[in-house]
Amino acid sequence: MVDPTALDAHIAALGQSAVDLQVRIAALHERLMLGPDPALETELDVLRHERDAVLLQWGRLALRWRLGGGQIALSTREATARPIAPDTIDVDDLDAIDDDDAIDDDIDDDDDSIDVEPPDVSLETISRISRIVMNPNWGDETPDPGYDIAQAQDIATRLGQPQDLTDDADLLAEAARLDRELQRLTAWADYPRNIQRAFIGLVACRLRALQEDSPSNIRAILERQIRKDFARLTQFSSDHQPGWVTGLSRQHKPETGSWISDADFWWTTLRNELGGLSLASESAPNPEVALSALQAIVMDAHPDPALVRQAASQALAAGVLAEDPRLVRLLIGRLDALTGEKSLKRLRRAVRNATAGDDDDDDEPLLTDDLLPPDWPYLERTRGHFAVMVGGETRERRRALIQDALGFSGLEWISGYDIRQVQSLGERISSGRVGFVILLARFISHKVTDILIPTLKASEIDWVVVRQGYGLQQISMAIERYLDEPT
Repeated sequence: MVDPTALDAHIAALGQSAVDLQVRIAALHERLMLGPDPALETELDVLRHERDAVLLQWGRLALRWRLGGGQIALSTREATARPIAPDTIDVDDLDAIDDDDAIDDDIDDDDDSIDVEPPDVSLETISRISRIVMNPNWGDETPDPGYDIAQAQDIATRLGQPQDLTDDADLLAEAARLDRELQRLTAWADYPRNIQRAFIGLVACRLRALQEDSPSNIRAILERQIRKDFARLTQFSSDHQPGWVTGLSRQHKPETGSWISDADFWWTTLRNELGGLSLASESAPNPEVALSALQAIVMDAHPDPALVRQAASQALAAGVLAEDPRLVRLLIGRLDALTGEKSLKRLRRAVRNATAGDDDDDDEPLLTDDLLPPDWPYLERTRGHFAVMVGGETRERRRALIQDALGFSGLEWISGYDIRQVQSLGERISSGRVGFVILLARFISHKVTDILIPTLKASEIDWVVVRQGYGLQQISMAIERYLDEPT
């Protein structure tokens, strides 16, 4: 017969050991929040291994006890959970469960006869066992969460369940989805720390999967965005201290063998904490995400036409209209990438019309003498400067006309599709190598303006924004609107 008192003492000892180890782990988490430390991370891994082994021992003993006819009475934290002995229990009955893990009659607190190999279990399983041992909650009441749980559920639903993606367009859409949510990161500040931590873990692990497991062409496209997203997460963690999350540091390795598996643990945690999430809406296409994915592709220096075509198709499938100016603007200059697909015929027409429309609207004669009066006062602000115009496709005849009419010493026209080219322009502006800048708003993205406008404001050169078109009349009107009239 098994001595219930001895088994009770052994289970209690294992539970206390798990608690002690968890306290030490929590202390290490706090220290690691101050910055990465390889020695502390190694110690943390060792303690996690020890804790998990103890929890597995605890679970096995409890399971044997229950299968042998015993019961375990769970109580609040003020009391102690104790096994209730069955009327009769035979050791042979327990041995039949697992001959290699028999419980001795004379089991005591120091018995180490159960040799447990490192458990091959998921983070979710360990988390569930940990909650039973260290944070029991036996009440039936559902407390007021104290925060907008519906909003948190909406965020989790928009992020969706982690998936092991391989298609290039799907990977770009995933990056756009994560980046879009991180642009609204301030909303997370109102949530409890455990919810903040779960959101950070979910997003960080998925970003690491994109960063480390994506094909090289996708990593090149997303490199800057992912660095920026991790900077946001790190700053939020520093400000709000939600707790340790594996994945925020580039030196971290996934705890379960893959970043998607780690992300799935945090997803399951959110589902448990937020009371379940609707799976039906997670796969619903999102127009904003689809547009962001397309933008990430076309901003690359040499985007793959197949990727452009696929992302454009997904934007239409997500509900973006072919004539939507946001979609059309991203595809100006990319018509070649849209050929060969009947489903893109309407979109190709919209892009052609947008491009042709600028020439049709601009009915100015291409004769310099007829364009600007010779006494136009703003010539003093343009003449002799080297200028750069940003946005759209270069048209050499029009470029030469604008340069001659405004008296620029030279006029360079760049599309703005290549973000590195835009960054280089910012450096040239700061170093004084550019004397005038024209931004064609209809043909550039927010990323371009985010880079250039702060630099232009900090410089002493003249610059203007042309809201529509790129004809000389539109440019001259923008100059008159943006610049003070010379005296």
